[in-house]
Amino acid sequence: MPRYEIKQWRGLFSALILLLGANYSGLVLAHGDEEHQVVTKVFIGMEQPVAKVVGEFHRAIQSGDEASVKRILATDVLIYEGGNIERSLQEYASHHMSADMAYLKGLSVIMLEQQIQVYGNTAISMSVTKLSGVFKGKSIDSQGMETLVLNKETDGDWQIVHIHWSN
Repeated sequence: MPRYEIKQWRGLFSALILLLGANYSGLVLAHGDEEHQVVTKVFIGMEQPVAKVVGEFHRAIQSGDEASVKRILATDVLIYEGGNIERSLQEYASHHMSADMAYLKGLSVIMLEQQIQVYGNTAISMSVTKLSGVFKGKSIDSQGMETLVLNKETDGDWQIVHIHWSN
């Protein structure tokens, strides 16, 4: 690897360490099935106008408000979930949207952390949630992570163009 590439990687790695140190002062690293613990809860960017759209999306999907979900998602939204990809609003609406709504409807969802960063006409929301309750007779107690990428449209409305869910 050329020397200048190594310096670039070192710089990126150093920036990542600084970012983690600033936002997660209680971070404990682990491997395998060990749990990661974050002592400091982070809520950044909640005053941004895009945060309202993110909150509206969360309420709509949990309450089963299909019309609002469809309005907030871009027609060409790209959704990564459980190792699968859905490449449009139409594909998501015809496959997993109803199942996601049914699953979330009966659960308690608590936002543990959320960071929203705005870069011009693009915004990124990263969050960690705690899900608990009963779904189809099974007790649910899990932690989920979500990344949303939103674009500001020419009319000024924000739309979600990418979702990555994992738990």
